[in-house]
Amino acid sequence: MNKAARSFAAGIAVAALALTGCAGSPADAATVNGVRISDATVREAARTLAELSGAEPSLALKQATYDMVLGEAARQIADASGTTISAAAQQEVMAQYPAVAAVQQTEGGKPWAEAATRAFLLQEDIGTDKFVEEVGELDITVNPRYGAWDAQRATLTDPSLSRIADPSAQRR
Repeated sequence: MNKAARSFAAGIAVAALALTGCAGSPADAATVNGVRISDATVREAARTLAELSGAEPSLALKQATYDMVLGEAARQIADASGTTISAAAQQEVMAQYPAVAAVQQTEGGKPWAEAATRAFLLQEDIGTDKFVEEVGELDITVNPRYGAWDAQRATLTDPSLSRIADPSAQRR
């Protein structure tokens, strides 16, 4: 192999490693401070949400991703502050929302229901502004096929919609 071919091959290898480092594992839907949320878990929760609610599968997938990211973020924030989010409190919330309780009764939906109620309870406890601020301080990475994480607003955005809404992005 000549020098130019070796340099090219080395460049491709470095680029491949850099890209996989940025994107995380394809098996991850997201990571929150290094804690992995598996793609399989999110997809199963989304399937359950779509099936039980009649939601569009693509919307259920984004919702499941978002709620599971917030649920893991809430767990970490609560642990760091010494706040306890009890299973009893989560069950109480589920009892108030029959649709959430129905999802929780399924094997695939249980992780979503627990994450969603955990985030709900912590947000109620510390307030929305503080919750968004604390979530924004975490290192959150979302698999690009589910959108882009906006740390300032603690929300999941659709990059393709951002380009449509932002006229300056259309000129690029």
